[in-house]
Amino acid sequence: MACRACGSENLVTLRGELTASLTTLDGAKQAPIYVCQTLLACMTCGFAELQIPLTKLQDLKRSMAV
Repeated sequence: MACRACGSENLVTLRGELTASLTTLDGAKQAPIYVCQTLLACMTCGFAELQIPLTKLQDLKRSMAV
């Protein structure tokens, strides 16, 4: 697998923690969603990819609907 940004094969899988919150004023009133996830990072250019777990994605969708 190659990096989608630069084409390098120098990729590593890392554990990461992400706090996601909406950038709107209404979103600022909502509690942030904590996502613990693995991410794929390019050690050449720094591009990283992650996939938000379905349960956390549903939490984000609910906070958007409020």
